[in-house]
Amino acid sequence: MKRRLLAIVVIGTALITGFIAVGDSDYYARIGKSIETFGAVFREVSSNYVDDVDPSLLVEAGIDGMLAKLDPYTEYMTDEEQEDVDMLSTGLYTGFGISVSERESGLVITNIRADYPASQAGLRIGDRLIEIDGDRVDTLTTKALRKYTRGEPGSQAVVRIVREGRADTITTRVTRVEVVLDNVTHIDRLPGDIGYVKLARFSRRAPEDLRNAIAELRERGEVKALILDLRDNPGGLLDAAVGVVRLFVPKGSPIVATRGRDSETDRAYVSNTEPVEPHVPLSIIINERSASASEIVAGALQDLDRAVVVGRRSFGKGLVQTVVPLPHDAALKMTTSRYYIPSGRSIQKIDYSALRGNMGQHDTTQFRTRNGRLVRELKGIEPDTTVSDSDLPAILEHLRKKDVFFRFGTIHTATIAKLPDGFSVDKSILESFYRYVESQPPAVKSATLAALAESREKAEEEGWPAATVKNIEQAEKVMERDIARQIRQYQDVVKDLLEAEIRARFDGESARISRALRLDPCVKASIGIVSSKKYSGILGGHVGDDQ
Repeated sequence: MKRRLLAIVVIGTALITGFIAVGDSDYYARIGKSIETFGAVFREVSSNYVDDVDPSLLVEAGIDGMLAKLDPYTEYMTDEEQEDVDMLSTGLYTGFGISVSERESGLVITNIRADYPASQAGLRIGDRLIEIDGDRVDTLTTKALRKYTRGEPGSQAVVRIVREGRADTITTRVTRVEVVLDNVTHIDRLPGDIGYVKLARFSRRAPEDLRNAIAELRERGEVKALILDLRDNPGGLLDAAVGVVRLFVPKGSPIVATRGRDSETDRAYVSNTEPVEPHVPLSIIINERSASASEIVAGALQDLDRAVVVGRRSFGKGLVQTVVPLPHDAALKMTTSRYYIPSGRSIQKIDYSALRGNMGQHDTTQFRTRNGRLVRELKGIEPDTTVSDSDLPAILEHLRKKDVFFRFGTIHTATIAKLPDGFSVDKSILESFYRYVESQPPAVKSATLAALAESREKAEEEGWPAATVKNIEQAEKVMERDIARQIRQYQDVVKDLLEAEIRARFDGESARISRALRLDPCVKASIGIVSSKKYSGILGGHVGDDQ
């Protein structure tokens, strides 16, 4: 049995110990009354309900109902559900070495780790999982799939997949191994000697992994500036976030503080080491899915005027969770405090206390960075420069969101063992892609086209005049032609998107990211800032009148 960590592990936060004391005797009286009432109801239902009931299910339902009144991050976890905690704490898990996403077609492999069993067994990005050890898994959630991919290192599983573009299914045997959880998922050198690092999560080794990534970039050549991409990073361990900030800020700099119900448990984190990169111009990219530890890093570096933040406003999770062991291998992940970044602001967006009817903080409060720049509270981290994740033409962005490029990459490579040397997307591949788009249903091609098709069908059902139906049909045909024309108009962009997907089937997710960076507006904006006087201008701290 996997050894369970005995220490209290704090997810996205610090390690907090001790019991919160409340001096209100009436409060304790209400606790006693509530427990007595709950116990009485439980006894009556367990003993006298018309049908036999499982008492453990009743208790779990009661616990879930109680915690639902608090916030989304406070939850009761069984032994199996604590796997994510262990994974962040150890940086390891047992599995195949794949990432899987829930898509319309089922569970689809979205990344293959090089040199791990899934890759060695011939699985590819785009493959759809059908069966594992004879059990159907295509309708499962990614969380439920873990029952089949996890197991003892060295054990094997028989995996059956569908690869779009092939008539037959593929069955292969995959060995479970101990997989190192990647914090850094991509390293690149961009034009102008600018380094790029994608930090995907904050497990225990994140600071060390980032330090090594920067060292690798410097081994490849001069690094005049650095871009740290935290988009879609949901967070992780607070200690890891603090360690990342320490790489860039002077020793003694404040990073984050946690404050809870009991002031004796409050804690302040400062940088206690000399920085690795104290001066390199730094850009942090975030979006609305950057949360928790990601927001600590972006917010602390922004407050200390050490980095320019680019992208879209972050998620806004500034709550501290502590995992407390419970009897029978269960645990309680409970919000115990809030964290505050160097300017003194909280980045928590939703005041759950106010939602429960308590007096809460509703107004946006203004704070100042080290150089006097204005920053705001209660809205997550606002970028210094707001930029969209994508500036693709609308028609191509719609096709991307509908997985058209992703699925075509799978189909085109389904029967190819390897790419030819010097591969590039040529005219024949482009024409094949255009035909593939033409074969798609209206909703995949365009939301407007789908609405027209729905209107035509409804007009026919309701008995509208034939002339009206014909006019709608004509509008559909015009839009079909316009869609085809627009896609061809952006041929160079289409080639880049297709090449990224096709190469990813053989070279992994890193190949896709490298190509995508060329089209990424946040990366373009970051390059423009860190390689010009805009950088010092943004961080310079000119203080004007409050507006």
